[in-house]
Amino acid sequence: MKKKTARAAACVEAPTTGTGPLVPVPATIIVVIVILLTAALTFYGMPVDTVITILAVGGLLGIELIRRLVDTLTTRRQVS
Repeated sequence: MKKKTARAAACVEAPTTGTGPLVPVPATIIVVIVILLTAALTFYGMPVDTVITILAVGGLLGIELIRRLVDTLTTRRQVS
């Protein structure tokens, strides 16, 4: 048997809160910095493919550096 419900009761509105930012701030800052670096290096005469390669390699090296630093600094040292 199907239960009869009123049309207004069938639709539930989700509560909205304005507690958080719409976009994550660190990611937004990184994107803006990459765009500014790309524009600046291109403006000063560097080819676009070279700029993209430099920024991509720099980003990958930065990520690897941060991961290794976190691994090194968060390892528990055994006391003998």
